[in-house]
Amino acid sequence: MARTLAALFAAGATLALVTLALPHPRRWSELGLTVIVGLAYTVAAVLFLRARALPWRVLPVVLLWGSTLIAAVAYCSGQSPSPLAFLFLWVLLYASYYFTTIQTAIQLAYVGFVYGALLILRPPAFGILEWWLIGFGTLVVAAILIRSLLKRVESLIASLYSAVLTDPLTELANRRGFREMLDLELERARRGSSRVSIVVGDLDHFKALNDRAGRGAGDSVLQRVARVLREGRRQVDGVARVGGDEFAVILPDCDGNRALLISERLREGLAGAFSEDSFPATISFGVASYPEQAETAGSLLRAADEALAAAKQGGRDMSVLHSLAVRNAAHADGEARDIAGERFVAAVLDLAEAVDLRFSGSARHSETVGRYSAMMAQELGLSERRVERVRLAGTLHDVGKVGVDDAILNKPAKLTDEEFQAIKKHPEFGAKMLGHPSLADVREWVWSHHERPDGHGYPRGLSGDSIPLEARILAVADSYEAMTCDRSYRTSIGPVAARAELERFSGSQFDPGSWMLCCRF
Repeated sequence: MARTLAALFAAGATLALVTLALPHPRRWSELGLTVIVGLAYTVAAVLFLRARALPWRVLPVVLLWGSTLIAAVAYCSGQSPSPLAFLFLWVLLYASYYFTTIQTAIQLAYVGFVYGALLILRPPAFGILEWWLIGFGTLVVAAILIRSLLKRVESLIASLYSAVLTDPLTELANRRGFREMLDLELERARRGSSRVSIVVGDLDHFKALNDRAGRGAGDSVLQRVARVLREGRRQVDGVARVGGDEFAVILPDCDGNRALLISERLREGLAGAFSEDSFPATISFGVASYPEQAETAGSLLRAADEALAAAKQGGRDMSVLHSLAVRNAAHADGEARDIAGERFVAAVLDLAEAVDLRFSGSARHSETVGRYSAMMAQELGLSERRVERVRLAGTLHDVGKVGVDDAILNKPAKLTDEEFQAIKKHPEFGAKMLGHPSLADVREWVWSHHERPDGHGYPRGLSGDSIPLEARILAVADSYEAMTCDRSYRTSIGPVAARAELERFSGSQFDPGSWMLCCRF
């Protein structure tokens, strides 16, 4: 906003220079206009250079000051009323688009007063009142039009934002909307020392239903499931479709035992709703609670997924509350468990989430990169275990940024050479942090995810096939997510432009085979 006002002041000052070429009867008028131009350019420079440091309450004052300069231009120009004065007023009135209705009304009242004073000081040929009514009336109409357009634009933006967070098939929140809700509820719980539980559900044998009855029947089942969950939840609960046949419910102010009862009620309601169908749909639920089972959104979701896995292994169509026994059962695959390794992985996952919150204000960047990486790995035919390791590496790829200064991570302007050198160290920092033997493969991929096929990457300058395939996958996923999300230094360029950039640098910055898989996201 401050920089918008800076541009308006600069434009106004430039127009004032034009006034000097128009008829003006006295020599002192030139001096007055020159002073006004100097003031306007000075204000523009201060606003532009100090845009991020200025408090919001200063901006309405600056807007009023601009109106005062407008009046002075009109007075010094020797025209009654000055056409340039209207031009200035229209430009600055546009800035009222950014203010509240009350602030706009104050601006209009001030302009009307100054304009009337100007007409009294230099009376026009056709009457002061007539000129004032025509001029001020025009501005009022313009202000009403601007406010109407503002409300319309706000409505459109709200609709678009809602669409981004909503699953079009079920009209529930999608995975992104779910994470926003979960982050918000966890923050409330931390501040209020309360509890939050989540229920993660997966439809039983849904793939068999799709194969047998077709995707149309499957979509119909998903819509009915969404309706049952929406109608069965409490008023304060949030419901989302977080995957193909996966659903989740956020339960504020609810401990694990109560959440288990609610999940059972939802499960039984769903079973009853489909009991007469030729292919009855059932659902398995995993339940986890903050702060008993986890402290962060990521660890809470992992705990709920472990409980869901236990429900699936226990015969499906049941709800399981996470516990230590559930965690032990989730890893009881006949091999000796690496307890220390599991704890280390859980710790660095929580650290990666904290880094995301510090860098981007949400914990979704690394999670999204992990999801994209897993999707590409799956499309490339990697084994299921390797796909999950790639997902883990994507989630941990930025953990080394914990060693980079906040001022560098959030700098809106171009980085200096020294600052960029600090950024270039984060893959190596991350690799050192992932030094546990259980993460030997992930460590190498994180270390190499900023290397380039042409050898111009960092931190080691690897090239071609010396860069692990998994690291090349991470590079594409990380870049695609960064280009399609807003950052402090630039806004999103959108999926189409992001894919074009990946194609443009295919073979030099990105792996020629991996980037094409982003078209499926």
